[in-house]
Amino acid sequence: MGNELKIHPAADKFPMMDSKRYESLREDIRVNGLREPIILMDGMILDGRNRYMACRELGVKPKTINYKGNPFACVWSLNGERRDLLAEQRYLIWLECDREKNIWEDEQNRIKERANQKRSEATTKQHEVSKPYAGEKKPEMVVQQNVGEPSSHTSEITKKKAEASKTNAGAVARGNVLDEKRPDLAEKVRMGEMKPAEAHREMKRDQVKKKCLGK
Repeated sequence: MGNELKIHPAADKFPMMDSKRYESLREDIRVNGLREPIILMDGMILDGRNRYMACRELGVKPKTINYKGNPFACVWSLNGERRDLLAEQRYLIWLECDREKNIWEDEQNRIKERANQKRSEATTKQHEVSKPYAGEKKPEMVVQQNVGEPSSHTSEITKKKAEASKTNAGAVARGNVLDEKRPDLAEKVRMGEMKPAEAHREMKRDQVKKKCLGK
């Protein structure tokens, strides 16, 4: 079927389907063909990793369409309500997508600014050396909080994060703790390699161990 397509980094913010759901998808493609096209960006799979894998196994030529825009916003929009995601896992995925979305947009703004600067220089035919672009200060992400914020403001931020991530305040609070204190465990939860409760238990065990060793 030709060279295998690479996976876009944004697609890997979500875990792959579990085996049961994948086999169901594969059988549907075998019987009905590929009904949903695979979305590509820069020649890489942005959405449809499981469909693509099933097509290759079945010898089905995949249909593809191209996407232009923020890839991290796209993958969250398409996959944020997946039924197989636990609430805290869903929040951690959203948190990662939101960070990367802001970074991508910031870089696009830099590219546009540099292009505008070059056009301006060409138009005015100025030969002076332009000051290097320092970039605007990145806006704080919605997930960041300032020390000493009023509790009412904190509650409002938590509510907004819960709505954006399609979860709840509890998932946001627990997810933030894991993300801040044990990002390694947060990554495992995000990718479905560890249940949230198990990750929190391991974090507490390690905290107790460190406390005992510190005495």
